[in-house]
Amino acid sequence: MTLAVSLLLLALPAADLWLARALYVPGAGFVYGEDPPVQWIYHGVPWIVWALSLVLLTALVWAAAAGGAEARTWRGRCAFAILALALGPGLLSHTLFKDRWGRPRPVQVREFGGAWDFVPAPLPGGACRHNCSFVSGHAAAGFYLITGAWLWPRRRRAWLLAGLGAGGIVGLARMAQGAHFLSDVLGSAVVVWGTNMALNAVFVRRGWLA
Repeated sequence: MTLAVSLLLLALPAADLWLARALYVPGAGFVYGEDPPVQWIYHGVPWIVWALSLVLLTALVWAAAAGGAEARTWRGRCAFAILALALGPGLLSHTLFKDRWGRPRPVQVREFGGAWDFVPAPLPGGACRHNCSFVSGHAAAGFYLITGAWLWPRRRRAWLLAGLGAGGIVGLARMAQGAHFLSDVLGSAVVVWGTNMALNAVFVRRGWLA
């Protein structure tokens, strides 16, 4: 999946600009970003992430204190979920990519009234130095719901649909604000998916995930 999406982004950089133009009003900017639903998503996602983190940590403490096979199963699931959240939407999306990749956001490039050159994804480089465009942290938080597919494999399809849908909606909202390109949203899906794959390999090999 990672290779396929990367090749797609390299082959179709014009799609980023085309979709951004569809959300851009010349002389007015990314006006759809001011719509209430978009603002609710933008401001609400960080609060949801913090609330979810608290719930997961509380559940992990309970599972660690309790005994029995069921508690052991929940310990593994909670630990997996916490690490997936901290690494995917957290450390990798923000520290590794957003703060180091250098890609300007749509509102920062010349095509949409900014001062910097457009940089195709997933290539690093650009004038941005901090909190840049690639990848979308908000969208990564939405895609995080796919983590349930590894925790409850019998409901894998439902979790994948929920996560891809949530990530897509959040990503579209951020695109409407001129904060991200489509490739930033797709890149965040790759980061979250890859994080879960790597964690699953470790947890299954060590017998931490039932």
